[in-house]
Amino acid sequence: MPHISVRNVSIDYPIYQGSSRSLRHALLMNPIKSAIGGAKHVGGTITRDEKGIVVRSLDNVSFEIGNGERVGLIGQNGAGKSTLLRALAGIYEPNQGTIETDGSIVTFFNTTEGLSPEATGRELIETRGVLLGMNQAARDRMAADVIEFCELGDYLEMPVRTYSTGMLVRLSFAIATSLTSEILLFDELIGAGDARFYEKAKTRLEDFIEKASVMVVATHSRDILLKWCSRCFLMEHGKLITDGPVKETLRIYDERREQA
Repeated sequence: MPHISVRNVSIDYPIYQGSSRSLRHALLMNPIKSAIGGAKHVGGTITRDEKGIVVRSLDNVSFEIGNGERVGLIGQNGAGKSTLLRALAGIYEPNQGTIETDGSIVTFFNTTEGLSPEATGRELIETRGVLLGMNQAARDRMAADVIEFCELGDYLEMPVRTYSTGMLVRLSFAIATSLTSEILLFDELIGAGDARFYEKAKTRLEDFIEKASVMVVATHSRDILLKWCSRCFLMEHGKLITDGPVKETLRIYDERREQA
């Protein structure tokens, strides 16, 4: 059965020669010898070792997500939500701990990321199918679905650099939601184009989510959490603070913000 298992996962971003001299000086000259914290409300924990500065984006995170669960991630900017999603997708490798997933995964992060400006819309559809290992028949079915849904007509034969932002969103949204997957990973649910198309996209997105066995979404929208999720993680400075029902987690989130 599709599931996600995360055990004692930590992810560090070392900042050695890439940081500015002023930042290195300010941190390395700090009289505190080990942990030097970070911003009060945002970001991971900043530490230093013998080589330089390290930002811990995830800090000893553990949880299990089973078949049928819809999990929301909430927390202030830099809390570790996006890092966690990308670790679940296999983009980031933990420095310690393990991540196990059972089931096919589709990510829904920046939907226009990686689009070659010189490729045509049709070429991008074909390329996505090839990268996913689809045979020609499956790629043809996907292309027919995307072309019908995105309603770009002759623009599909033109380079995407000629597209407006709304047209790019239409195409990338149509490609992403043409696939079926057991595990969906979202970094914010997006709108798609004009009002008429948005309503059409919303219906397609609902069907897309409904077919998945597991969903994890990072969002600042309470409406999305309350509508789509049965469980919610509160993250803070890379740590998993609360794992519980959505309304209860939101209550704890509000209390912690008031006390900060």
